[in-house]
Amino acid sequence: MSMYFVQHGIALAKDVDPNRPLSAEGRREVECVAAYLKKTGVTASRICHSGKTRAMETAQIFSDQIGDGNIYKLLGMDPKDSVKVFATLLESNHTMYVGHLPHMEKLVSYLTTGNEDAGVVKFINGGVVCIESDGENFYIGWYLKPAICNV
Repeated sequence: MSMYFVQHGIALAKDVDPNRPLSAEGRREVECVAAYLKKTGVTASRICHSGKTRAMETAQIFSDQIGDGNIYKLLGMDPKDSVKVFATLLESNHTMYVGHLPHMEKLVSYLTTGNEDAGVVKFINGGVVCIESDGENFYIGWYLKPAICNV
């Protein structure tokens, strides 16, 4: 069983656009990562986002490449929301969650160690962390960063 956790792509600064959509660079990086995942055969059965513009746009790019084109707003994914509460809502059937820091980092740490402050992984905008389960434990299966596009 796998789940995918994504920090939204690079967004415009709040003073440029208060809604903070993806920047051109952020869009390019997310499109590249999504295309790479598609090329390697990764698919997502459901793609959820926080509802913030930058997360929604990131989720749509991934859904167009490795999903069914649909995205779903999910409560509990804002930067300061409780990861313990959110962890009870997770679906491990190849669902992708697109959110924000520090929520994504704390969530992955909580799932893999039971301690949200363990600092297991340092997310990068547009990066994807795959969490897998053997039925008893969660562990990091892989982490794909946008730097793959610059190789």
